[in-house]
Amino acid sequence: MTTSEILKNYFFWILLSFSFTSVNAGLNSFTNLIFVEDWLIERKVDLTINEIECRASIPSHANWFGERVRLGPKNELIKPIWISVNANQVLESKLAKIKVLLGQCRSGLLFLPENL
Repeated sequence: MTTSEILKNYFFWILLSFSFTSVNAGLNSFTNLIFVEDWLIERKVDLTINEIECRASIPSHANWFGERVRLGPKNELIKPIWISVNANQVLESKLAKIKVLLGQCRSGLLFLPENL
């Protein structure tokens, strides 16, 4: 067996083994996409309405998204009054970066963040 045949077989078995690996794709439910400093960006591909939804929150305050400091659907800061937040977490420069990433997330199926 030649070296090229061995490499072909090796790549074939690698591809075959990856085809059986499950992937958390964010189809019809939110899944974690990326952490940026204190903020978590999540994504959901809603197959019923063919739409991509992305959201950002600070996950350290609660398990449920509605009880977290987060950005709303129009990128407005939503902070429940009973939650104290470190001022560094909601700096305007940090929020601007998160808003740019949310825009990139919502722009298409492929998310390749720039300038992290």
